[in-house]
This record gives sequence, structure tokens and C-alpha cells, in this order.
Amino acid sequence: MNQPPQLYLLDGSSYIYRAYYGIRDLATSGGMPTNAVFGFTRMLLTLLQENRPDYVAVVFDPPREDTFRREIYPPYKAHRDAMPEDLVPQIPYIRKMVQALNIPALEAPGFEADDVIATLARRFAAEGIQVTVVTGDKDLLQIVGEGIGLLDTMNERRSGTEEVLDRFGVTPEQVADVLGLAGDTADNIPGVPGIGEKTAAKLVRQFGSLEGVLEWKSLVSGKARRENLHACADQARLSKRLATVRYDVPLQVSLVDLQRRTPDLPVLVPLLRELGFAALEVAFTPPPTGVVELYSDGSGRDSGLGGYGVILRYGDHEKELSGFEAATTSQRMELIAAIRGLEALHSPRKVHLFSDSQYLVRGMNEWLQGWIRTGRLETPDALKNQDLWQQLALLSGKHQVTCEWLPGHAGHPFNERCDKLAKRAAAQGIAPEVSAIAAEEVTKEETVLPVPAAPVQTVPLAATVETEYDADADGQLLLC
Repeated sequence: MNQPPQLYLLDGSSYIYRAYYGIRDLATSGGMPTNAVFGFTRMLLTLLQENRPDYVAVVFDPPREDTFRREIYPPYKAHRDAMPEDLVPQIPYIRKMVQALNIPALEAPGFEADDVIATLARRFAAEGIQVTVVTGDKDLLQIVGEGIGLLDTMNERRSGTEEVLDRFGVTPEQVADVLGLAGDTADNIPGVPGIGEKTAAKLVRQFGSLEGVLEWKSLVSGKARRENLHACADQARLSKRLATVRYDVPLQVSLVDLQRRTPDLPVLVPLLRELGFAALEVAFTPPPTGVVELYSDGSGRDSGLGGYGVILRYGDHEKELSGFEAATTSQRMELIAAIRGLEALHSPRKVHLFSDSQYLVRGMNEWLQGWIRTGRLETPDALKNQDLWQQLALLSGKHQVTCEWLPGHAGHPFNERCDKLAKRAAAQGIAPEVSAIAAEEVTKEETVLPVPAAPVQTVPLAATVETEYDADADGQLLLC
């Protein structure tokens, strides 16, 4: 069954503040803060790479003073602090980044981003598009329904109708009723004194809506609660109005306008360099002609369940692999990750393998040649993880492999994605997956190398750059 087209609508303000507080103390050589720009860009890049939507847009808020909610209730969000001083100069760069990525940036005067998102989500879901709203804002749970879901990337949590019931205890359509009664301190929505979220949800379930609660307030338990509902009925109705998203924003946007496009590299690359984001450049730079780039990472402990994550890049194509092993070690998972990536290639290739494991990279570049030359690789029990090194030797003979070490957790986009894939595979216990890349999908310019028979005498090429490793990290040198 064919999947419906995917539209991702990003709550820009939510993303900006999460990026700002998630990364600190980052600046250009000239001293301009860039933590929010970097975090925003990296989060957006990860979202696009992991989900590959057909359509996408980032929705921004206008100044909070310029919305209809502030007109009908001046205290709305008035208690919030002003934007941090070091964030202010980053906002124009965030908008430049979105533009360079060729992603539509949407904004409607007088309306908040939530209203724009709700309007577009309902419109396109009615046309058979699967809409995912990317936000951490609980208020938008009210728009969840057929064809519309929420994604909180920070917590890796997707929300549909069942998740809304778990969170609020009511259906999505009744979320605004709960907020109208309970209020919302984050937005300075008053609600009804003495009624919290759990009580509000119970009353809405009992009477169907905020209006039903007010109509039958004489049946509500508790004298003080009944008196507050009577005295604050208009305030409750106003609170619900403030909490309810609008679906009628007059925004002339077609689905074609939101189609995902390739980044504007002549604009994007200079911008990344201006901001000092060299690590992100590689995400937009295709591999050299005839070369498969293989990024791998393993996740595990001293023993027990472990996961692996692999990303293969070839031309304009990209492939993710992940899986787990029930009984393994961290070092074995690093080797298994590289093996799974190499096994996924149907025919001999030029492969540039990247890993943050010194054990793997030094073994491939420095140790394996000596083990083969001295016969140690074939001597029973001569090496730790000997079975895996033998597999790597075979695969290295089949392919023309170079290895390069990437320092772990250094902001490299593919390194971090592999780490996430490996940890997710271990946590979820997904079945091992090895999907082969069809030969016709890979660039044809390279020379097909002969596959030697075992035992393998061919060794991988040395890394093309001199690498300075951390000293004895993870006990890697104990195996020499």
C-alpha cells in the first residue's frame, strides 16, 4: 500500500528556543554568538535526513504584541521575559539559513504560528496529505486527528489521538476546553481559580465541554468550585478562546509552494563558513565520483545487548542500516557496524569508511596488515574479536577501503546520526537489518575490483590524512 505524501510543518519559535538553550557558548571568531543558529540548523538537518518529507515549511511567530489574542486580552503572554540579548542577533541568521536551505518560511500578521500550522494542517490533511507538526508545544495537541500528528524531536515522541488521551485525559477536540478551565501559566491564560488540569479534564469528560460545565455548574461537586465557575464564567470562555487555535488564517499557500527542494549551495556553503559551521558542510557535499562513503557506529557496554548504525552515501543516494546483537561488547559492535555496511554492497566498490572508533580505524589502517603478514590473523585465539577481524579482512579484499577517524560527539552530522541509530536499535531491540544497495543505484564510473578467495592477503589502504588519536582511549592499544 502506497504511503500518502508527507508534509512537515515546523514550529519555528519552539525550535529556536530549544536550540538556544540546548547549546551554549558557541560563537564566531569575531565573537558573534551562534549557538542558536547552529542548534537550529543541526536539528533541522537531522529532521530532514531522518524523515525525508515530501513537503516542508518553517512557521514563525510575529511579535507577540501584534496578535489578535493580545488585542482581546492584553495580559496574554505579557509576563514572559524579553528575548535574550545574545539570541537577538541570531534570528536574522536563522532566517537566512532557512532561505538557503530552500525551505519556505511562513508567517501571518496578527496570528501566531500555531494558527498558521493548524490552518495548513487541516487544509492539507483533508486533501489526503499526512501532516506532521514538529513542536514541543502541548497546545497544538488539539489539532491532532485524521492525517495530523505531532512530533517532539527532543523527546523522540510522536503523538496521535491515543497520546492526547494519555496526556490530557480528553480527546484532541476537548483540549481547549480543559485549558479554558485550568488556564495556562506559560501563556498567562487565567482559567478558573481552584481548577487544575486533572479536575478540568474530569469535568470536561463529565459534561462534554467547557460550555457544558458552565451550563450544569450546579451539579459540580464542591461549593467553592461552583462559586468560582459562576463568578468566572466569562473569564473561562475568554480563556478557551485564547487557548483555541484558529483554522481560518488567510494565507495563500499551495502544496506546490511547500515542496521540498535541494539547498541553494552557492548561498548555503558561504553562510556555513561565515558562521564557522564547517562540520555541517559535509552534509551537503556529495561523495567524490565513484566513491561510497560509509559512516558507522556501534553502541554497547562491556557485555550484553548492543546496537549498530550505518549510513551509506553514494552519488545523490543515501541508505540507513541499523540492528542489534543480543550478546556483545562495545568493541565488537564497532566492528559489526563496519561489517554490516560493507556487506550491504553487492559488488566491489571504492569505500571511504568513517568511524569514531579508534579500535576499528587503527586496526584497519595499522594493525591488520601486520596480523596478515605474520599469520596472526589466522592463528586460532591469537586475537581478541578474531572472527570479526577476519570478516573485515575478507571485505577489505573485496572492496578498496580507506578509513578515517572522526572524533566522537564533535558535531559531525553523519557521525551523530549513526550514534543515534545504534542507540535506538539497542534500546528498541529491533531485528537486525542488512539491506543491500543495488549495483545500479551506485555510480558506475569506478573500476570493479576482483574478489579474492580466502584467506585474504589484500589489506586496506592507509588513511589519506595523518590522524592524531586520543591516547589509549577505551584501551584500544591493548590489542596491538
